[in-house]
Amino acid sequence: MNHPKHLHYIPQRGMSLVEVLVAMVISLFLLAGLIQVYLANKSSYSFTNSVLRNQENARYAMDKMSLELRMAGFFGCAVFDRSDPAAMDAIVNNLNPSGPGYDPYFHDFLSRPLVEGTENDGLNGSDSITLRGASPLNVSVQAPFAVSKSANIFVTRPNELKAGDTVMVTNCRGADIFQVTNTTVGTNSSTTAVVHNVGTGVPGNYNPDSCKAGHCLSQAYGADATMFELQSVTYSIAAGESGEPALWRTAFDAKSTQVASEELVDGIEQIQVEYGVDTTNDGHPNQYMTADQITADFSAPNNWDDVMSIRLMLLARSERDGIVEAPQVINYNGAVTTANDNRLRQVFTTTIALRNRVRDS
Repeated sequence: MNHPKHLHYIPQRGMSLVEVLVAMVISLFLLAGLIQVYLANKSSYSFTNSVLRNQENARYAMDKMSLELRMAGFFGCAVFDRSDPAAMDAIVNNLNPSGPGYDPYFHDFLSRPLVEGTENDGLNGSDSITLRGASPLNVSVQAPFAVSKSANIFVTRPNELKAGDTVMVTNCRGADIFQVTNTTVGTNSSTTAVVHNVGTGVPGNYNPDSCKAGHCLSQAYGADATMFELQSVTYSIAAGESGEPALWRTAFDAKSTQVASEELVDGIEQIQVEYGVDTTNDGHPNQYMTADQITADFSAPNNWDDVMSIRLMLLARSERDGIVEAPQVINYNGAVTTANDNRLRQVFTTTIALRNRVRDS
């Protein structure tokens, strides 16, 4: 066997313990820096996300409430003015006050306030607000036109009308409120026959003494008439499905005495409402009052008829706790309070004119 004549061995050394410790210390500093950057980014993301979510929730709540509040007291072209007895006499409520399930809160659109509210009786001391009037959705009266006050009314199809609905038909000179007892396809597929019998439904319709054939309206309606569904809607704060405070919409959906409640959006902790009241009879709000102040300062039963606008205040809060480092100091509804947790809270305010109340100068 041949061996190399010159064989050199190169000695090898590992890292010393000191070098390993130094490397570990440097790595720990780098890791700590990375963790700090991650936590800072996570905290910033959580804060920004909570801000955006609060804004999104509040914007949706404001838009939904504003749309319906602006339409409070809407009755199509029917003149609804309690200061004008002749105008009010031209709107006839045909619902049976002695019928089963009759509830003035839901069925009496002529004498109940078109806007009213409660103060501090809801979750977290929230207010509630109720509005009444006609739904913006409407259908036109079509031929064959009624030749008698008891005849069926034909309206455009398709529509959502069904037995039990409370509706109003008006031709601008007068109006009738009644309950639909049945609907059938009209003389052709483009119309629906709306039946308004007496003695059926909840609460059902009543017959004037002068009416001998079926249920009679105050007049026979023709081509210039329009039909609307009537509604009563209440907005309030209650615990949602998640257990967190949420904005709820409770609506009398114009079907007998059935009331449907739906959770609109969570994260709305409080609602506070102030009412712009016309104190000088000029058709414009001059002073903002709470619900209790209106009831105390104005004589019944029409004290709410002076409300011309709504000032709506929402307090939105983040879903998660620990978003802010310390409990927030909140300036809300004229008071300064300190939160009892570390959720992010934001205040949103808007003023809504009641279009069917405010008069032009």
